[in-house]
Amino acid sequence: MRTASGIVRPQIAIGKAWGALGMGVGTRALARRVAEQPQLQPFFASLSALSEGRIVPVPGGVLIRDAGRAILGAVGISGDTSDKDEACALAGIEAAKLAGDGG
Repeated sequence: MRTASGIVRPQIAIGKAWGALGMGVGTRALARRVAEQPQLQPFFASLSALSEGRIVPVPGGVLIRDAGRAILGAVGISGDTSDKDEACALAGIEAAKLAGDGG
């Protein structure tokens, strides 16, 4: 059976990149914070509301860093499991000879 990607995948990918860039850490770190500190769930719900849903705290949002570790931007991937999304983002960033930081 062949399935197509969901119609909100672009928004999820943008939310992953936007969240990583906005918070200054890869979304794996954001996901870990939510999982390890459930008391932060209201904070992340507030962030999501303030950003109009553009913060998605699951792996797949990866910061792009230069050789000096300065943040240049972020990449967000959605379409598979979050771990595979993150691996894809990291591979693309590495192919561009930059450093990826998934958190």
